[in-house]
Amino acid sequence: MTMLGDTEFGAIRICARAVQVLDKVGFLTLSKEDDAAVVLARNELLSVIQGNGYLLEYDSYRLIKSGDRH
Repeated sequence: MTMLGDTEFGAIRICARAVQVLDKVGFLTLSKEDDAAVVLARNELLSVIQGNGYLLEYDSYRLIKSGDRH
């Protein structure tokens, strides 16, 4: 979590949605540099999600609170 305070769940949901959109970019042609930038952005968003105690299921893009996975 950030030093400024808790991150709202709504922001986490938007980050998850952005990951979903960035995953779709992989089906398009990108330059090597642009592909690297997209992968970096996706990984940074996943870091925000995981840093706030959530996991993202990749098949459904559903958010799960860490430790609640069955």
